[in-house]
Amino acid sequence: MTTLLLLPGLDGTGMIFEPMLTHLPEEIDAQVVRYPVDRVMSFQEHVAFVRKQFPRKKPFVLLAESFSGPIGLQLLAEPPDNLIGVIFVATFARHPSPFLLDAGCYLPQKLLLSLFSKTPLGRFFCLGGASADAAGIFREALQSVKLSVLSNRLKILAELPPPPDKTFSGPCLYLQASKDRLVPSRALDQLQRQLPHLQVEQIAGPHIILLAQPETGAQLISNFIATLTDANE
Repeated sequence: MTTLLLLPGLDGTGMIFEPMLTHLPEEIDAQVVRYPVDRVMSFQEHVAFVRKQFPRKKPFVLLAESFSGPIGLQLLAEPPDNLIGVIFVATFARHPSPFLLDAGCYLPQKLLLSLFSKTPLGRFFCLGGASADAAGIFREALQSVKLSVLSNRLKILAELPPPPDKTFSGPCLYLQASKDRLVPSRALDQLQRQLPHLQVEQIAGPHIILLAQPETGAQLISNFIATLTDANE
């Protein structure tokens, strides 16, 4: 059995993954990393928080969504021996949308949360035409996190360190949302330079693609892990 360690997006709760997880086969042991909802942490503290949750001996695949993409890259500078593959989802090495980040950093925190959780703005940028159920999960995830924590994570994205010089030589998959309004397609360029074995699969849908298209996302993730498992047997 292969472990899938999932790193969440900006909310950090992992709630976004829940519909997709129901479509994964039993052979995949999914473990969601959940960042603290009430504690401000630096970028390096996020990296250390994840590293402490690595499986000790079992082979595992790391999945890093959106906000967690740069954290995943940092972890790959010193990958453990039992890491057999990596999946990046709608993410980046350096954030490609500085205007949105700057606006997010300087808006009052209550307004920021209100705009993204209670108005069509968050749905427009993050979910597009996804279902009402998906929108409800997105809203609940944001509202469960302390405002200061969300604001700090936006600042982290605005001040990301350069990606590490070391590259990961193992298999990597990038799931790209075809209608991503937050992460443009050019964000993939630097990741492809950083990771020589990066495969790309595009899914029709918005930025939070695993919530908008959980069954398709689960199928692509399952196929990738099955290929890795066969190669390591």
